[in-house]
Amino acid sequence: MGPIQNLHEILSWLRRRWQVIAIALLIGAVAGLVMAMRTERVYSASAVIQVINPVVAVGDGGGGAEVPDITRRVQMIEQRLMSREALLDLATRYHLFDGMAISPVEQVALMRQSYSISAIAAAQQGFSRDGSLSALVVSASDDDPQTAAAIANDLAESLVQQSASDRRSDAQQALDFFQAEEGRLNDAISALEDQISAYRTENEQYLPAAVTLRRAERGRMAESLLQIQQEVSTRRNELAGLDANSQRALTQRRITQLNDEIAQFSQQASILNDRIAEIQAILQRAPAVEQELAAMDRRMEQLQDQLTAASGQRREAELGARIETDQQSERFVLLEHALVPDYPVSTSRKKVAVLGLIGGLMLGIFIAYALEWLKPVMRTAERMERDLHLRPVISIPYTVPAQERRRRQLIWTLGLGLLLVGAVSLAAALGLF
Repeated sequence: MGPIQNLHEILSWLRRRWQVIAIALLIGAVAGLVMAMRTERVYSASAVIQVINPVVAVGDGGGGAEVPDITRRVQMIEQRLMSREALLDLATRYHLFDGMAISPVEQVALMRQSYSISAIAAAQQGFSRDGSLSALVVSASDDDPQTAAAIANDLAESLVQQSASDRRSDAQQALDFFQAEEGRLNDAISALEDQISAYRTENEQYLPAAVTLRRAERGRMAESLLQIQQEVSTRRNELAGLDANSQRALTQRRITQLNDEIAQFSQQASILNDRIAEIQAILQRAPAVEQELAAMDRRMEQLQDQLTAASGQRREAELGARIETDQQSERFVLLEHALVPDYPVSTSRKKVAVLGLIGGLMLGIFIAYALEWLKPVMRTAERMERDLHLRPVISIPYTVPAQERRRRQLIWTLGLGLLLVGAVSLAAALGLF
């Protein structure tokens, strides 16, 4: 059942053990004050950036270039702002770790925990999400409220500036690329035109018009060769009918004339055969030349198509660059600057001190109750009758001498007073009250 079972015994127990409870209470209060003193005050400041939808949209971000959406662009900017070099530069400018023996790696880790960029998704109809954002919240935490607000504003302004700079840079890079591509294609077309012209001049005899003429010429020469062969055959037949051994002068003159004519016709036939062979060689070479010209023409058509596409993309890129210059595209606007916070976001020092006080009180009560269990003395006749079922005839209360009682009270008073003065002084030094 335990040593304490009614209100009278509770009051008696508190009268006997109040010093223990008071000591534990003061120890808890001092411990709470020490913990409160070691608790750092952290202030948080936030700046709000509004995402404004584009007034004019051009293609895929202007010029047909592949441009990352706003979420990925914010992530890339955040990675740059949270890079090691950027954070160390920020720490140097705001003197965050002056006089502290902290390595750069630890500084970067602490700053990445203290600074954040969170996105607020734009309201969407239905259940689908297209990744668009309505606002960005840039937060910074520091033990100095002025520094926290300054860093939050610095990061927010850097984010806005880098976003605008990135979009202008992307638009200008797209414009430069397509202008260079258009110039390259124009140069390639000019070079190919010169190549085609030189090739046509060099192979003029193999061109379709010349080939047509050569074929007609070959036909005429074939007819002439046939006539010559007929004439040669006629002369040879006549020559075969004459007597070569005849002594007649007329016959000999005719034989000589026929031989001369046959030789002339043979010479003409040889010239015609050579020319026909030359024309045949030209006609055999012509298909290869025609194929080469056709390949050049196809290449020219491809370059013309590419030039047309590049010109269209260049015009879109020019429009996109002009839109970025006029700030008519999607952009960030610093809607709310970070204000200097009035109260810290960390655990209140007063709360820590009160928790220490409550903990000391609970510890004192626990110790006082444990002492009662460890020393179960029957202090009253009622307790004896309840535990032993024996009723005492007479009970004589214990009386402490007045001098001893005054000495104990003086010691306890001095001890409690010193503890109390120390606790109050510590609390006043911390500014808790």
